[in-house]
Amino acid sequence: MSFKLVGGEKLRLVEVAKASGTVISAGDFAGMTSGLAVDAAAATAAIAWCPKGAADGKTTCEVTVGNDFVLEGTSDANFAVTDKGLEVDLTAAQLIDIGESTTDVLKVDISTVAGTVGATTGVKVRINKPLF
Repeated sequence: MSFKLVGGEKLRLVEVAKASGTVISAGDFAGMTSGLAVDAAAATAAIAWCPKGAADGKTTCEVTVGNDFVLEGTSDANFAVTDKGLEVDLTAAQLIDIGESTTDVLKVDISTVAGTVGATTGVKVRINKPLF
């Protein structure tokens, strides 16, 4: 599932290398393996957001620098007020893994608009462990 930027914040981006056969969908998170960007998986230890994605055949991808921005995505479980501020994981399907805290690559927003109680969509997060 793709993530989208909240509030029109400005992003700092850096171009990184990726294998030409690797596809990173627009709005997905990327990790690094052997110096190349890859689609982030559940076990990825650090992530960056890839707003434009990178198609098959491309050898580079633009990813975010740092984590001074908020993203909105879908979680694997209904949002609860007690989820605010939690350090959570990313699932293999690129969902916010509310119930898991192993890699802690995401941090759930603490604001009054962090998510809608009882819904899985519209959950706001920051990258907790940025690639760069």
